[in-house]
Formats: sequence, C-alpha cells, structure tokens
Amino acid sequence: MQNVTWLDNLKLRVRYGQTSNQSVSPYKTLGLLNTRPYNFGDEYATGFYVSELPNSKLGWEYSETMNYGVDFGVLNGRMSGTLEYYVQNTKDVLLSVGLPATSGVSSFMGNIGETQNKGFELSLNGVILDDYNGWTWEAGVNLYANRNKLLSLASGQERDENNWWFVGSPIDVIYDYEKIGLWQEGDPHLAILEGKNGNPGMIRVKYTGTYDEQGNPTRKIGPEDRQILNPEADFQGGFNTRVAYKGFDLSIIGAFKSGGILNSTLYGASGYLNTMNARSGNNVKVDYWTPNNTDAKYPKPNGLQSGDNPKYGSTLGYFDASYLKIRTITLGYDLQQNWLKTAGIDKLRFYATVENPFVFFSPYTDESGMDPETNSYGDENVAVAGKRKSLIVGTNTPTTRNYLFGINLTF
Repeated sequence: MQNVTWLDNLKLRVRYGQTSNQSVSPYKTLGLLNTRPYNFGDEYATGFYVSELPNSKLGWEYSETMNYGVDFGVLNGRMSGTLEYYVQNTKDVLLSVGLPATSGVSSFMGNIGETQNKGFELSLNGVILDDYNGWTWEAGVNLYANRNKLLSLASGQERDENNWWFVGSPIDVIYDYEKIGLWQEGDPHLAILEGKNGNPGMIRVKYTGTYDEQGNPTRKIGPEDRQILNPEADFQGGFNTRVAYKGFDLSIIGAFKSGGILNSTLYGASGYLNTMNARSGNNVKVDYWTPNNTDAKYPKPNGLQSGDNPKYGSTLGYFDASYLKIRTITLGYDLQQNWLKTAGIDKLRFYATVENPFVFFSPYTDESGMDPETNSYGDENVAVAGKRKSLIVGTNTPTTRNYLFGINLTF
C-alpha cells in the first residue's frame, strides 16, 4: 500500500474475551433480613422480617464478547478514526427477581436467563484548518448505538410480566399503557372502553382488542392492553470542536441522543404535577382539561383515578428522549507579550467557561425547562416507585448551569 498516498495507516482488529460479573453485593446466597419498628405494649420494639429470599443455587454470570474493529488515519494526519462492531452474549444474568405480594417477600437474587448486546461505535477526529492565515480548527465526533435483547428466561417462559421481562425484547423495557390523548365530549366507545365511570377529560390509552361487526370494541381496556415500550435510543454520541486565532481560542463540547423514552417521575403517576386531589393541596399551575380547554396536556382534576393519581397517570411521565446538549463552552486568550519573559512568566492565560448552557430538540426540556439526562434510579426515593434497573429523571438535583472564570499562570 506504499503507493496509496492519502492513507497514513490502517489497522484491523479482532478480539475475543470472556468475563464474569463481580458487581454483585456479597452474601446474596444467604438472603436478607430487614428491621421494622413497632409498639409492643407500652414499649418501643424492633422486629425483623425477610426482605430478600436466600438462593443456594446462585451462580456466576458469564459474558462472551467478539469485537471487530478498524483504526485508520488519512490525509497526512488530518483525519483519523475508529470503527468498531461488537456482539456480547451473556449467560446466567444476575438480577433481582421481584416476587408477587402474595409471597410475603419482595425479591431474591437469581440467574434469570440469557441476553445479547450488539452495536457499533464510530469515532472521527480531524484538523479542518491547520494554521490557515492564522486560523486553526479541529473537530471530533463519536457515534454509537446498542441493541439489547433478552434471549431466554431461566424459567423457560416467554414472558415474566411481574418483572417486565419479555424474550425477544430489551431487558429494560417499560411495560405500561400507551397514551394517545385525552377523551373528549362525543368520542365514540368511551362508555365501552372505560365503563360507566369513564368521562371526558381522562387519559385515553391504546386499545389492542378486537371489534365486533358494528365496529364496537368487544371489551373494556384492561391489563392485556399494556404495551412493551422500548426506552433504548436509536443512537447517541458526542462532539467537540476548537477554533483558534492569534491567541484566542473557543472550545465547545456537546452530546446528543436520538429516540428512546425518557421516564420522568415528576410527571408520572406519583409526580407533583399529577396528584391534584384535595388531600394533596397541589398549587402548581397545570394545563389541565376542562370543557373550555379541551386541547390541554393533562387530565381534568379529580377525574377517574387510581389511588391518589389519575388513571393511567404513569403514561404522563414518558417523553421522547431525544436531545442535543452543549455541555461546555470555553473562551480563552493566551497573552503573548515580551514582558512576560522578563517577569519570569512562561505562560499567562485568561479563560471563561459556561457549563450546561443550552439544550436543543428536547421535548422534555421544552415541557419542563429541565435537563433531559437521567439522574437517578426508580426507587432511590420513598416517594417514587419504579424499577431499580430503570434510569429516570427523578427527584435528585438536576444538572445546573455554572459559570467559571480563571487565570492560568505557568512559571
């Protein structure tokens, strides 16, 4: 390839590896006891209860990974990159298995089945301008996508609705109803699909059943209408760029995500925007449905409820997870004066940085004004119910915008 002048280097890679999962708390084979205080006569007492069952058959989780990659450089070092494709098969996946309430115990740690992850990663870095009339411009981008699939369950079943595990689907799906709007006055089939208590202004979800010869639904909406919703992004990545001219330089770092589902507990079933019954005393201004405001985003207050929440209220927490986020912008200036050497200073630099200044193309940010990146798990707060494995935008402190100013001195 000596005659290929535009190609600086080319490297092909194939790798195979087998690893085991060690990131599991110790003593999971022994089960777990927890405490609960209670009154015993006129005294305070502490009791113990089984919160996690023992599992003497607990085994190792093993993963086999194949990687195929290519590294390249072209145009005399002006551009370089890496492309990688991987397939990872994992056996005896270790996860907490939720149990029905009738068992009296919440869960146990088990080897639940087999999964597969496959995807690609692409990284490109280039020098667009190299001291062109004093200008320098460098840029880089990385792009990746992952597809996860549950291949089999140890139980031999195809579905485990209690744990939201479905063979052929990602292991971290959301199993819930799919919101398609709000019921309006005069909408057909309301009385059939929601029964005698159904009313305009309540959340309308997708019906998956059959219809009779007259085009009427043959049953009410029920648990069988829940959908397997995939929260995985189509692709995501990041980028960086730096422009410099005569001592000044501007750097920008960002990230992006396309597709997937963002689950926000602030808008979901237990969110403060939805508990609008009298006991909650909710004073947040909400665009809720009334006969004079039928294009509202939220169901009418004190409508058909499930507990303290609107019926199907969890569906209000699902947003398109897409976004384009600028993480940092830095403007700097390197002072280049002869007196610096006289003063014994090798380098003097002034800079200003803003962190998390902008978010674009995010339905969640447009609605809430908050950062779309997940910041907590489903059960980190007693007020928030959810799957531990599922990342959410929850009640933890969201990302803040920060401003930094500084001086770098090198002697």
